[in-house]
Amino acid sequence: MDDKENEAPHISDKREDPFAQYYVLGEPSKAEKACAWGTAIGLQDVDMLQPSEYLLNTAKDHIEGAISIEEARKRIESYYKECGRHSPERTEEADKVSVRIAEVLSENSFVFSPAQYISIHRRLFQDVYPHAGRIRDYNVSKKEWFLDGASVIYGGAAELRDTLDYDFRTEQEFDYTNLSMTEIIRRLARFISRLWQIHIFEEGNTRATAVFFIKYVRSLGFHATNDVFAKNAWYFRNALVRANYSDLQAGIREDLSYLEIFLRNLLMGENHELKNRRLHIAWKDSDAPDKKPHIEQHIEENNLLKILDANATSAKTKANIIRLYKEFGKEKIFGRGDVMKVLGLTERPATALLGKAYELELTERITGTGKGKYRFIV
Repeated sequence: MDDKENEAPHISDKREDPFAQYYVLGEPSKAEKACAWGTAIGLQDVDMLQPSEYLLNTAKDHIEGAISIEEARKRIESYYKECGRHSPERTEEADKVSVRIAEVLSENSFVFSPAQYISIHRRLFQDVYPHAGRIRDYNVSKKEWFLDGASVIYGGAAELRDTLDYDFRTEQEFDYTNLSMTEIIRRLARFISRLWQIHIFEEGNTRATAVFFIKYVRSLGFHATNDVFAKNAWYFRNALVRANYSDLQAGIREDLSYLEIFLRNLLMGENHELKNRRLHIAWKDSDAPDKKPHIEQHIEENNLLKILDANATSAKTKANIIRLYKEFGKEKIFGRGDVMKVLGLTERPATALLGKAYELELTERITGTGKGKYRFIV
């Protein structure tokens, strides 16, 4: 399928990230603030909104330290309230919600609860929507271009609060101890997709859900302050749809894999390609008709092979390292004994292989789990 025919236009295709310079070259504090702003502005893409130049300039003043985040919020609110500005349709919404998202993301406080989720929606959309922070009382459906006009079945209005409480209680009682990263991400994908599918608010569900989720994964110890949301908010929203849509008669089932690769990029720093056209229910990859975007099929896109090839690694060493990567991925910690078991090697060659992988910066040493433990980092 051609991109132009099958991929709805969205704002991120029309602009460059205005804060890209801060992510790599900026001081740590500036980079962190830039990521919060990039996420905040990127999330407006899910509703086809584009912030004003005034908002972008205000954001840069905050990143540079000229004003506080509270002053940035007050500046935007005054801009529209006191000056009687006439802005393009919904630009005011984009500006106000962007600065509020940046403000919420800059705060360390967080409680995993339905009340926190509802409070985030209220803060983001106060005086933007009359129903900010209120649970909807009618049923909804939304036609999706990549479902050929079909809609996800959202939560019924009569059961929204009970469903919300149940999902939070179930997640809160779940024990993530001893899970691999693949298992953790699959669980997180399931939780966030179900939370979004409830769709408890009249509008602004995706933006509120994304902000809540970022703060939740931070509370679990993940470093989720990066530009993945800034560049791929539209993909995130569509992946949530695919995670909740099924048409068994047409052979289409709920598919978490799109959301999982997004989360691997977000939480693990991987670099899987996120293309919206692949979420269309009729999508077929011409090079691999049956190819699905599951994790195990992305090893060819990983930097692992590039690094091995660039360093003239022997064919045997290359094959052994690839085999270890397939066995352990980036989630599992392993040592010499594990290498010996997987590859059938004796102690000396297993130790040499571990040393080679570390020398090529394919792995990192892990402390606190015993001597000589490693994990892949590419």
